[in-house]
Amino acid sequence: MTEIVHPVIAATVAHGIEQTIYDISRMLLYPVLIAALFCLCWAIVEVGWLLYELYLRVRYRDLEALEIRALKARDAFAKGQPRRAYKYLQENTYSTVVARFIFDLIRNYQTERIAEKPLKLLQEYEFYTVKRLEKTRILVRIGPMLGLMGTLIPLAPALTGLAEGNTKQLTDNLKIAFSVTVIGLLIGGLGFIVSIVRDRFYQQDISDLEYMLELLEGGGGRLRIGPPRRRRGDRDDSDDDLPDLTLAAPTDGRDAAAAAAGAAAAAATVPSTPGRVGRETATDVGDEPTEVIPLPPFSAGGLASDDSLAPGHDGEAL
Repeated sequence: MTEIVHPVIAATVAHGIEQTIYDISRMLLYPVLIAALFCLCWAIVEVGWLLYELYLRVRYRDLEALEIRALKARDAFAKGQPRRAYKYLQENTYSTVVARFIFDLIRNYQTERIAEKPLKLLQEYEFYTVKRLEKTRILVRIGPMLGLMGTLIPLAPALTGLAEGNTKQLTDNLKIAFSVTVIGLLIGGLGFIVSIVRDRFYQQDISDLEYMLELLEGGGGRLRIGPPRRRRGDRDDSDDDLPDLTLAAPTDGRDAAAAAAGAAAAAATVPSTPGRVGRETATDVGDEPTEVIPLPPFSAGGLASDDSLAPGHDGEAL
């Protein structure tokens, strides 16, 4: 009796497990169909966005224009005109990635003014492009998966209808199975095309942003974006336009203290006494002429008066 009960129990349990799995698979049919329709709509939207991005690039992207705008913005920063520089930068609107990056870059210039922030922003937007591509790459994987699930789930009732001679049940289930297969393959194909093309677009955007930042801040100086945070080691490229003024040695030998005092006095009076600027002489650095300021002769009481200079000697001491 015991030997007969055990096979019956085992068969009942096995049948119960099989029926449970069958019921679960049947319950997944409509969620799979809904998910397939949702992914199809998602893929169509992504294709529409891709066509829009393609139009913007073909219509407005110009590397030479990007270069000119960046150089004009740098020149405006050097002249102390940040609003004008922002206007030049905002003209680069051929990509949503570039436009968002420029918005955050201008906000950094206006508020935080951290010198290292533009590089960090560029890295953040590299991660943003990867995140953006993940959406369509998910479609590449999930589309065929949904298609396969939508194919296999209706096959069980279709075979049941075939065994029972119910051709209508067989036809209806096979129709659903083959339709979902086509939809899944379409989702995967659209997602793959969008991912490939958009990956190239975003790599081009990151390259353009790197080039623009190099043109803006590649000189090593701080941009004039307002009252800057002065720190040790900061410099401004606009100071390179100033003439290189070289102080000449005193005309007669005195002690070191008198020479230092005379040099300081001469440097303080350079802007207001253009008549004392001497002739230009060539220096050893770069073979470029530099302005030489001869110092007046020292007397016991300090600097000599203007009467000690004879007329007609081009600022040379008697």
